[in-house]
Order: sequence, then C-alpha cells, then structure tokens
Amino acid sequence: MPDTRLIERWLPIAEIGVESTRERTPMTPFPAPNRLHVWWARRPLVASRAAVLASLLPEDADRNRFLRVLGIHGDPLKARRAIDGALKSGVRVKDPYGYDRAFKYSPNRRDADWLQSSIGRALDGFTVLDPTGGGGSIPFEAARVGLSGLANDLNPVAALIMKATVEWPVRFPEEIAGAFDGLAAVLRQRLEERLDSFFAQQDAPDRMDLTYLWARTVTCPYCDGLVPLSPNWRLAPDGAGVRLVPDAGAGPGAAGRVCGFEIVASAKEQSPGTVARGDGTCPFPDCGRIIDGAAIKAQAQAGEMGEQLFAVVYKRRETTRTKTGRAREKWVRGYRAPRPEDDDGAAIRAALDEKLIEWDAFDFVPNERIPDGNKTAEPLRYGMPRWRDLFSLRQLLCHGTSVEVFRELLDADREAGKLDEVRQAAYGYLALALDTLLDYNNRSSYWDAITGRGIRHIFARHDFAFVWSYAEMAPLVTGVGYDWAIEKTAKCIRELVALVRPDAGGGRAKPAGLFDSPAARSDRSDLPAARIGPLPPAADSDRGSGVPANPGGRAEAAGPLAPPDHRAAPAAPPPVTITCKSGDSLDHLADGSVDAVVMDPPYYDNVMYAELSDFFYVWLK
Repeated sequence: MPDTRLIERWLPIAEIGVESTRERTPMTPFPAPNRLHVWWARRPLVASRAAVLASLLPEDADRNRFLRVLGIHGDPLKARRAIDGALKSGVRVKDPYGYDRAFKYSPNRRDADWLQSSIGRALDGFTVLDPTGGGGSIPFEAARVGLSGLANDLNPVAALIMKATVEWPVRFPEEIAGAFDGLAAVLRQRLEERLDSFFAQQDAPDRMDLTYLWARTVTCPYCDGLVPLSPNWRLAPDGAGVRLVPDAGAGPGAAGRVCGFEIVASAKEQSPGTVARGDGTCPFPDCGRIIDGAAIKAQAQAGEMGEQLFAVVYKRRETTRTKTGRAREKWVRGYRAPRPEDDDGAAIRAALDEKLIEWDAFDFVPNERIPDGNKTAEPLRYGMPRWRDLFSLRQLLCHGTSVEVFRELLDADREAGKLDEVRQAAYGYLALALDTLLDYNNRSSYWDAITGRGIRHIFARHDFAFVWSYAEMAPLVTGVGYDWAIEKTAKCIRELVALVRPDAGGGRAKPAGLFDSPAARSDRSDLPAARIGPLPPAADSDRGSGVPANPGGRAEAAGPLAPPDHRAAPAAPPPVTITCKSGDSLDHLADGSVDAVVMDPPYYDNVMYAELSDFFYVWLK
C-alpha cells in the first residue's frame, strides 16, 4: 500500500461539516455519548469516524464508498441549500436529506470487507491511539468500524467517561443495562425513604411542586432591608412573573424589613430587576439606593449573603371532557408564591449538622477548597470558597445522601463477593447518573424563563458563572430528579450498546421495572400517576454543555435506532484499552504497536478542563 493516506489528499470537509452540525442540531436528539455526561469539547462522531478511516485508507480509496461508510447516504450540501432556501421563502421542505443522520449508521460486514481490502489487513489488526481522548468520540468511532482502540486522558473524569462510553458497552453488551437497572432501583427506593420528609407536597396528589426558585440576598447598607437579588422577575415567556411586596416595617434601620412576593400574569406587572452589572438596587420605597457591587461581594465573602424563596413551579391536574363526554386528565404548569410551610430550613440544618460529622469522616461530601484559577474566580468572589458551597443546604443534603446510599450498596456488594466487572461497571454508570443531578441541582443552575423550558445546568457556559437567582429540583417527584437522571442514563447505555455492538442483542429492549411507570413515558401530557412532574432537560455534554432545556413535557431521547441487519452486521469489535496518565508518558505501549494516532489537541486555557471537571471529581472520588 502506498504511504500516502486519503486524509493527506482529500477529505469531504463540506459534507462532514453539514453532518456534524446536523448531528447536534437543537430540537433533535443528540447522540448517546453526548447525553451520558458533560464533557466540554466532544467531537462530532461523523468527523471522528472520518478522521480515523481517512488516516488508514490509501489515497486512491473509493471516495463514494468512503462517504457511505461514514453514513452520508445522500447529498447533504444539496439538502442544506434546500433548507436555506426554505428559510428565505417560508415554504417548508419535507425531509430534504432523505436519509437518517450519519452517526446512526453502523458499518456492516460489507463495509468491513471493503475497508479490509482497501487497507490490506484485517481491521482488528490495526491499532488506533487517541492520547488525549476527552469525551471519547475518536475511540468510540474506531470501535464501531472494528479497529483495536487505545485511548488515554490525564483527567480521571474523562477516563471514566470513556470507559462508560466505549469500554463497557463493548465488553458487556448483554448484561450491563440490566445490572444498572437493578442497582438504580434499589438506590432510588432508599433515597425516597431518607429524603421524602424534606420535600413536603402539601397539595398532593392533584398539585405537585417541582421546582423552587431562590434569589440570593444581601442587607442594604443604607436601610438594613433584606434585598433579594435578581436581574429580572420573569417566570415564563407568556408574561408570568413576580412582583415584590416590600414590608418596610418601622422605616430605615428597623427590624423586619423584608420582601414578600406575588405571582403576576403580565410583564408590565412584574417588578424591575434588583441587580444589574453586579450592582444592586434596594427595592424598599423609602430607600431605593444603589448597592455597590463591592459591598455585595464583601457581604458574600464574609458569609453574610443569604437566599430567599420567591416562587415555586408546580403542575396541577386538570380534568376536561371530550366531545363524546369522556374525561381526560392533563397536567398544567403553574407558579405560586412561597408559603410559610415551604420553609423547612431548620429541619434541613439539623439533619445536616447530624450528618456532616460522619460524612466528613468518611469523605462522603467534598471539603476541598476551590483553587483560584481561570474559571473559578466567580464562586470565590461571591463567598463560596469550597466545592460544597456551590450547593444549598437542601441540595447538599440530597447529594450527600446519594453518596451515602451509593457507598452502602457498594460496600455490601464487596462484602458479599458480588462485585464482579459487570457490577463495577453498573456502579460507574450510577455515579455518572448522580453527576447529572449535581449538574442540574446546584446554586448555579437556573430557571429558563425565556423559553419556559425548565432548569438549565451549571455548565451552560464553560465556566462557573455566578447566578443571582437559582433553581432547585424537587428530586423525588416521579419522573423528575432521580427518576429522570437514572432513566436518561439507562437510555444512553442501551443506545451506546446498539451503536457500538449492533451484533449483540443485549441492551436494545427496555426491561420492565421501575421506569415503566406512566410517569416515565416520553409523552407526559396526560398522566394519571399521583406523583408526576416534567422531565428536566436531557443532559448533553457539549455546548458548555447542555441541550436546550426541556419544556417539562417530553423526555429527550435519541429515538429508535434502525434495527441492525444481522446478516450484514460487523463482528464484535476488539476490546478498547482506556488509560489515565500523561499523554507523553504512555509507557504501557510497546514500540511499533500503534498504526495511527488520531487526536483532537487540547484547547489549553481556552477551555479549562481540569478546573471544570473538578466540580464532578470531588464527588466521584
């Protein structure tokens, strides 16, 4: 074979570019690797497959056949032009591509035969290395085309993600989904038993509180009033929002100067924001002065910044009648002002005081300080010096209890001798599921009032942006919180198996069990279950890294994959080896053992992977 490879002479950049964009177009289900866990620069699968194959194929390889193996089974450029024309003309074009998104296509035996004849060797005899694997797109696609993969990353969070994305679906396609389901069901039951009392549902079963909206607070240095800080008080795009009702008490300097809240239906009724560009505005009519940003930061760093519940998002059951007289139930979102019974801070604080001594002793919750870095300055500036400070007391109680139950289950399995490799992998997936809750239930997750589509996660940007008003989940409502994170992970496991092991039957059928309840259906507009709620957004791991927030009505799943053609399905890929060490010290590799190095170089200080991933690392460890 000539030394010159296809990638040195030709690559269909335009076609790959269109398909890469199509792979993760908003309002379409993202690939399972992206939804499994946050990673901040995950390469498109179609581009990764192109880079791998074009690095091995000779320069004279059949270009049309190459496109077909990539999954490009039509003319994406023509389709893109048709879409652009439709956007200008307003005339809708139906399915201009005429084929499914490229990443869904799994190369079959005929493709493997062509690749093997073109390259001149058996595919599993080739070894592809990605020394900075990150989210694992390159080793994932190497495995899908039948190549022997080696992947490495210095970051242990990335290494765990790659194991879950590539290694475990390849090694345990038949067993891993069921093992995860059984383990997750036990964890979910124990969490319900321990946390249910901290999320009282006063109006159940006909109305369920789903999300609590909190504003950070400071004391006005001029009138001593408690000032809730939010850039605006909007709740939904239809005009629903909040009006502040200040109680000025006996005047400036007097005790009891606090704000109440009312829900209003139009934007003109909403109160103006109380913070802009870091400076606050006192909402009390007998003051109204500007609170300098430096004074706000000083209070925060002194531990004097508080928080105040200003709205609760709920869903209520409504019964309507069809034309034939049949009763039909649906759940409608609404908003309410906080009530005195919503404040269970004393019980939460007492429970934490009792737990934290034990949790600190056994390292159940992180106690590490946040290092001063490129992206960590914001929490430090606003009085959050430790990783645990990124969570409210109730959020910390929930996450700490999750770790506590996880460790109990793990220790029991270890003592009983049940901790085989499949079970260990199931625990790995369970840890990633709990990471989803960390991502969406912290003091930097926020309510998406612009679209009204639910909670947005902390990494909607590639940093630790300080949020003036944050959103807290009610994690025990059926279909929300723990249920959603577990089901999202379960779907990803099955889709990963279907993509990387189409030769195997395991993982495709959804088993009966905990997540077959009506509350776990994709269409959640009409649910008879007593404890229901909208699914939060499906966690993607790119764009900083999340898909658009879900409206609270539909689960975001990747949809049905095309059933594998077992007559043409490829053989099982060779095992992939994942390591966690420095990319310039891969001493476990023998000289001459690697055929191609395919990598996406790190972004250096543009994306601070280490600082960002420490948010998860301190809990995963």
